[in-house]
Amino acid sequence: MNVSKAIKISIIIPIYNCEQYLEECLQSVLNQTLKELEVLCIDDGSTDTSAEIIRKLQLEDGRIRLFQQENQGAGVARNLGIKEARGKYLAFLDSDDFYCDKDALEKMVAQCERLNVKAAGSLRAKLIGDERKKDVLFQEFAGKPFAYEAYEYHDFQIDYDYQSFIFSTDVIREHTILFPEYRRFQDPPFMVQALFFAGQFTIVDTYLYCYRVPDVSARFNHAKMKDLLKGLRDNLQFASENDLDKLFRKSLERLEYEYISIILHNLSKDDIETMELLLEINKIARAYLNQPNYVVRPLQQMLSTVIEGAECYEEKLLLWLAEPRKIALYGAGQMTRAFLTFLEAHGWKEKVEYIVVSDTQNNPLELEGISVVSVEDYGRNESFLFVTVCGLYQKEIEDILLEKGIKNYRLMDDVLLCDLQARMLEGRKQDAECGI
Repeated sequence: MNVSKAIKISIIIPIYNCEQYLEECLQSVLNQTLKELEVLCIDDGSTDTSAEIIRKLQLEDGRIRLFQQENQGAGVARNLGIKEARGKYLAFLDSDDFYCDKDALEKMVAQCERLNVKAAGSLRAKLIGDERKKDVLFQEFAGKPFAYEAYEYHDFQIDYDYQSFIFSTDVIREHTILFPEYRRFQDPPFMVQALFFAGQFTIVDTYLYCYRVPDVSARFNHAKMKDLLKGLRDNLQFASENDLDKLFRKSLERLEYEYISIILHNLSKDDIETMELLLEINKIARAYLNQPNYVVRPLQQMLSTVIEGAECYEEKLLLWLAEPRKIALYGAGQMTRAFLTFLEAHGWKEKVEYIVVSDTQNNPLELEGISVVSVEDYGRNESFLFVTVCGLYQKEIEDILLEKGIKNYRLMDDVLLCDLQARMLEGRKQDAECGI
């Protein structure tokens, strides 16, 4: 499909059973002040009234184009949109999200043209329930005014939030950049390649995108977890091949901290394919880091807890806690509360001397009767420190502890922490039902 000079931008929207939000989504595009646009609606096998809603709006606005396919996933749907697009630029919108500022696309296209760059990013909002909040993007620019200049991708190596960008159609097609046919984590590999081959990008001080915050863990199952690993592997490999050190380390942190609980929670018995994927990733990591003995954390956890069994891990923890020693917990959130509930059930809550946090300013003075202290004040206390947080926070806290010279600590297993939290919530539910 040739690019039409009359159409400035093509907005590609994969749609699957989204009748509740679809009209709001489409109207937010049609109301943009940039009128030289087309909306490519890719109906990915919807069984609700999504197609009827699109056809109704087509009668009112001829810029909407409808394509229908059997259900194959959002990545395949977006690839069809890329093939059929006629605009100079491409943008991607999910059918349950919407655009914010009406002049956002106009500003972004204008800045691309003014600076002669092939991609432009924008700010983003998020919708949590009915509350709209500003999202944190572009940490490198925090607190600084945007300079309205071109930035080198190599200096930033962004991998998330592709929906907040527009991309040159010519760049995407010239380098045959497509979404991998994964059901999860197909976006970051596309994003990385699109910006890498664009070379330069700019950032516009406008809010283009607003997304509805989902329950991420609920969106994963065993098959989607494997696709997540494939997407992470793709980015690690691409980073390794193109000397993108920031991207490599960022992707490795996502694997080892951000997604580790999802990976471990969705393992199945005799899961050979997942093991093979992790071994492939481990091989990439060892070669890039030049550490022949390196073992990525999910693989460590599989070997130490999944093979032995989660119950075995918990049994060993109970035996360890039964010893006469004092402990401290790092973190003041839900996971720490769940661990305290676990300790209390075994009569060991009095073993906890302190709750340790990175900064006491935004935390209570005590948690369930236990003093909350900063890591600075905790120092080299003799008690043993359990890091009772999950995801990327573990990496952040471990870096702090190593910097402070604190070695007497243990990162709690993500699977057990999530299980303890689930037990705590279930216990509260049962208490409420009993009127306790």
